[in-house]
Amino acid sequence: MAGVVRCGVLAGLIVGAAAIAPVFRASRRVALVGAVASFAGSPTASRAIGGGSTKDFERSVASAYAAFTKGDYAASEQLWAQITEQFPDASLGWQNYATVCIINASDKMKLGELPTGEPLQRLTRALAALDKAESFGDSDALLANSRGNALGLLQRWEEAHTAYAAAVDLSARDFESIPLSNQALTSFELGRTDVAEREASRLVRRDPKFVDGFALLATLRHSRGDEAGAMSAFKTLCSEPQWCQRYSTDQVVLGRWPPRAVDAFRSLLREPALQDVRAASVLSSF
Repeated sequence: MAGVVRCGVLAGLIVGAAAIAPVFRASRRVALVGAVASFAGSPTASRAIGGGSTKDFERSVASAYAAFTKGDYAASEQLWAQITEQFPDASLGWQNYATVCIINASDKMKLGELPTGEPLQRLTRALAALDKAESFGDSDALLANSRGNALGLLQRWEEAHTAYAAAVDLSARDFESIPLSNQALTSFELGRTDVAEREASRLVRRDPKFVDGFALLATLRHSRGDEAGAMSAFKTLCSEPQWCQRYSTDQVVLGRWPPRAVDAFRSLLREPALQDVRAASVLSSF
């Protein structure tokens, strides 16, 4: 559901301290870089491609990735599709083809509305490509998170939550914040506010510099009437005035969070107590 990325279940902000979670807009640079780094030069690459065509494969991957880094996602999708045709036994091609299909689908649809037409076709192809990648025995956090992204855009929330949970279990510490955030957002969309709050609490404990996590935790606490807890979480976010300002409007979550979370965040922003927190943050910056 996921991005990474513009803000990316889904846009390309770098994962790490103080990064905004690429949720519900496909994880872009993160997904491709991670997949290429884990695959290139590995024994899996040699087995899947064959020694004689390794150079051709590397050149094709370089071209597809170059198009991606330039923001030409349509060309990147075509190039990754060609890689899956020329090197059908290389799981990297299938995984990255799926990632770019999800990105291009999300760019042509409105989050919270069921996709139709071309976006629906792309998401269907993405899920098939992820199945193909998994058929080679690959099972990693990036792949599972991408599956959650596609399922989230299709509003198959229960399946998306299962995929994100798998991504959390498979994640290295430097990536797990993304599927953890996606998992909590999906739980909230399913109406499991208490579960979502526990998941968001786990997120900020494990990654206290993941700013989006505190915004989400504040939103979840507000949605169940815990205003003191909500203000506490938002005050932590506002310890850095630039983030406090960034999260002063709903624009920071639009296109990244699913509808129920966006509505709850808007409600949080209307709380008078939140204005006091923001005002204190402004004063502390002088």
